[in-house]
Amino acid sequence: MRKHTAKHLTEALYTVSESNNVLDAVYNALTILNELVRTDSQFRTFIQSKRITGEDKTKILNTVLGEFGQPLVGELVSHFEGSQALHQLQDVTNLFNHRYKVGKNIVSVEGTVASELDESEIVSLKSSLSSALDKTIDLSLKVDESLVGGIRLRIENTFLDATVQNQLYTLKQELLQS
Repeated sequence: MRKHTAKHLTEALYTVSESNNVLDAVYNALTILNELVRTDSQFRTFIQSKRITGEDKTKILNTVLGEFGQPLVGELVSHFEGSQALHQLQDVTNLFNHRYKVGKNIVSVEGTVASELDESEIVSLKSSLSSALDKTIDLSLKVDESLVGGIRLRIENTFLDATVQNQLYTLKQELLQS
């Protein structure tokens, strides 16, 4: 039931956002709101509150978030209360983010590298991935010094491993097969 409601809310939010030309603002506001909910216990309590009316929640959110907020997101949150509020917000955010990225032809790529990349290397990597996939790249990188060299990529649900360890492992398996 919860997922069904989240799908309807997401569809409505996306359609209204698109028709009002505020998709990017809603996407950013949802991202910021979820970060606040994740990191601030008082903010989580506020979202779940049954004592604060929906109208007051909307006003408070629009005031607190200011330029980082979006009235449509405040209005959406005004309908959430109680123990399910955080789950509803997370469900709507996840569905909205997926729909937003599909609509904008964006693919999420998570990369793991052996050492920190400088800005020009990041730009080059994003450019290469973008031309290979014919999509805009949303890249997040993390460092794992145990890799020695190379890169490991997760593109949506596809994993690519071009690390030195993987190449050595593959070579070892080929030698053992001979």
